[in-house]
Amino acid sequence: MNGLIKYTLTVLVVTMMLAALPTEAEGDIYGDTLRLHIIANSDTAEDQKLKLRVRDYILTEYGAELKSGNNIEDAKDKLFELLGEIETDVSERLGEWGYGYSVRVALGEEWYDTREYEDFTLPAGYYTSLRVIIGEGEGKNWWCVMYPPLCMEMATENAPADDGVIDYTKEELTLIKTGKYNVKFKILEELSRVFAKNG
Repeated sequence: MNGLIKYTLTVLVVTMMLAALPTEAEGDIYGDTLRLHIIANSDTAEDQKLKLRVRDYILTEYGAELKSGNNIEDAKDKLFELLGEIETDVSERLGEWGYGYSVRVALGEEWYDTREYEDFTLPAGYYTSLRVIIGEGEGKNWWCVMYPPLCMEMATENAPADDGVIDYTKEELTLIKTGKYNVKFKILEELSRVFAKNG
């Protein structure tokens, strides 16, 4: 009888663990998201204001090109082509605005903590991001989801707050727009850390 109880408990535990594991769509959320990450020169009020000015400029000047792509790969390819242009462009704008700060722009993988919004949540993990470092890059940072274009409304008044969510799959939308995935988010976070260390 004890053997049957142990077997039943084992099956129950394994079933619960399998149910909590991320589905393919849940793991794909990392690969289907492109983030914009801007780091200010310092934490002075002026540098923080400049950071947001750079944000608005990038979203206004390059947001439409990203939205015109058919998928996340198009967006990444387009950004990769534009890296040099964006760096030069932002550097020139800073000069026009009266700042002598350098600008470094790169496209790469970065770790982000779980972030909860009013209508959706993104799990912690490594995401591809356009990283823009202003000057010394020692100030508070700002980031958003650049593709799907969830942050375009911050620079364009007419864009809806959830603009771009249609570019996620139905399963991914279920993941980010419900609050029922806390356990899976934690598992996603741990798996992301493990694969990053072993990759």
